[in-house]
Amino acid sequence: MQLTVVVENQTSSQQLLAEWGYSAWLQTDEAVVLLDTGGIQHTLQHNLAVLGLNAKRITDLVLSHGHFDHTSGVMDVLRLSPAARVWAAPSIARERLGDADAGRASGGGALLSGLSFTPIDPYVQVAPGVTAFTVPQTERDSRWVCSHHMFERNEQGEIVPDTFDDDVSLLVQTDKGASVLLGCAHAGLPNILGYASRTFGIDCFDTVIGGTHLCGVRDGDYPLWMQELSGYRVKHWRPCHCTSFKAAARLAETFDDVDWAAAGTVHLL
Repeated sequence: MQLTVVVENQTSSQQLLAEWGYSAWLQTDEAVVLLDTGGIQHTLQHNLAVLGLNAKRITDLVLSHGHFDHTSGVMDVLRLSPAARVWAAPSIARERLGDADAGRASGGGALLSGLSFTPIDPYVQVAPGVTAFTVPQTERDSRWVCSHHMFERNEQGEIVPDTFDDDVSLLVQTDKGASVLLGCAHAGLPNILGYASRTFGIDCFDTVIGGTHLCGVRDGDYPLWMQELSGYRVKHWRPCHCTSFKAAARLAETFDDVDWAAAGTVHLL
């Protein structure tokens, strides 16, 4: 399978546009799966055209979570590929809020409340060799979940720290092994790798690619995180988006094969 990063904070070509957001095109023999749709600058269509990727070929759209930097292009995708199946966690439309005072709308709400989708709870096969999964709250270690300045409005209308119930990742299994495609890893990167290992019987990952949300880790906590991540066998680390430069540098210090997965990069899985 071939993964092309379409939208990301950085680009590999001056013909592409960069924005704070994420979208990746996964091409299999049977399907074209788009993971997320980019952010509020709507660079998705431009970058698809530059990369020679025809949106009409998208068979499946998977939303990793409800934040605007991953869902703002949903209507663009459905307009260009109206037959595409949409997959998301049941709580994708829950209103998300940001900043210290929870004063900034950051996702969910009206944009996604009327969206028709197939639920991912806790996992489902999207296409042959491609499984979308969440990490149940009972399977999460709170040490690896970063919710600083991120909130949600619960069913009682109260603003509470975000539970990230809607966080979804993709497990891709090919002859090269199992790879994990991340949106933002809000469920916690070690939690995601641990759940995938236990649930799907994986003892080695070929590639881990996407947003890791290590940008939310305090500098003094990096050694603990790197120690925990070292417990998982990963051949290729391809972080991007919400990882941060400092965290990527720490990953590169700790692991042998680390590179940034900028927009326009192609990865064979």
